Amino acid sequence: MNSMIAAYSGGALPAAIGICRVSGPGVLTLADKIFRPKKGRSMGEGPFSAMRYGEVLDSDGRALDLCLACCYRGPASYTGEDMLEIFCHGSQAVAARILERCMELGAQPAQAGEFTQRAFLAGKMDLIGAEAVADLIEAQSAAAAKNAAAQLKGGISQQIRAIRQAIMDQLTHFYAVCDYPDEDLDPFLNSQACQALTRCADEMEKLLAGFERGRTLTQGLPVTILGKPNAGKSSLLNALAGYDRAIVTEEAGATRDIVTETLRCGDTVLRLSDTAGLRQAESQAERIGIEKARQSARQSQLVICVFDGSRPLDDQDLETIQASADLERVAVRNKMDLGQAAQPQLEEQFGRIFCLSAQTGEGIEDLCQWLASLTPQPDQALITSARQAALLDQAAQSCRLAAQSAEQGFTADAFLADAEQALRLLDQTLGESVGEDIVHGIFSRFCVGK
Repeated sequence: MNSMIAAYSGGALPAAIGICRVSGPGVLTLADKIFRPKKGRSMGEGPFSAMRYGEVLDSDGRALDLCLACCYRGPASYTGEDMLEIFCHGSQAVAARILERCMELGAQPAQAGEFTQRAFLAGKMDLIGAEAVADLIEAQSAAAAKNAAAQLKGGISQQIRAIRQAIMDQLTHFYAVCDYPDEDLDPFLNSQACQALTRCADEMEKLLAGFERGRTLTQGLPVTILGKPNAGKSSLLNALAGYDRAIVTEEAGATRDIVTETLRCGDTVLRLSDTAGLRQAESQAERIGIEKARQSARQSQLVICVFDGSRPLDDQDLETIQASADLERVAVRNKMDLGQAAQPQLEEQFGRIFCLSAQTGEGIEDLCQWLASLTPQPDQALITSARQAALLDQAAQSCRLAAQSAEQGFTADAFLADAEQALRLLDQTLGESVGEDIVHGIFSRFCVGK
């Protein structure tokens, strides 16, 4: 925190505009040496948080670029420190030379996520907000971006802080009654404590209930394509992806390993996995591939079962139906351009059936529209972090144990130990009490420049 750091913070170069960011002690002095406004006072004199037009200067005072720059005075900045942002032309050469000049003037190369880490350490955001920044950068859909923005505004943090305060209220009252027995205080009632702590546990479990939906927003919906060899699984993947992602041949068993593609249907992000055809394997490699297919299906939130719609179902098709029997699934009758055969078993086994041709594209749009409808549209911020979910789960359990201790009239030590443990876990969730290794792991997800 006592050093000045610099990094490129814009998108991929070349681009219309690039952003070079500098933060830390000495930034205002650096700003005066590297940027000369066309009008008004020097950058170090202000006005702050105002965009200025001028020249970026090299060590000889010659112009590297004509562009915009803005100085921010700490603590009213992203990092809480003095900051400079230069909005240059998005040339690799220009951006590189500006950063080289910053290094000449005393800045150090920023590490991944170091700007946001400094914001966290300066109290500009809690750890949930910092994780939301990473989610916002990585968002692949409008719904994911909206959820990350809601987290960044404190949608999750506020709820956790309210729960934390409710637990603290019970502990504070307990301590007051015990420490000042002669004072005119309301007695500590086990029944009231039990009710309050149970409500806290319920609130935490409500937050946890949205975790799977939140993870789907950030990571995409895991979908597995199952079917016998040559049913058109790889062709379906290619049709949805819009290019030849998977190898398509007439040879049965061409797909041995799982081929995964991340793609979008509307605002739904899919992690679509093409798998080996289900049949009696003829080799060890194929047997391994088929087992991987079954495992992928079990780990997915949706299974697309593909059948050759031009032929009656056979034993291999029935194996596909059986392998997906207890899973969330839809059926696809493929190869409809080759004619339609009677397949009454599908009507009996599947609640939703799509008829299409992956080869010609007919009917693909109907499947895409349905997949697009699967994106959760949360009315409040959802947890997306496995770290947060694990800590909240533990905190909820501790809270329930404290409630049970209060209800059953156990000794105060039992009640206090569990309630205080719940507080510690909530503090870790917010980042108010967390190890350096956890902090490092979180910020290492970030790109350099953020």
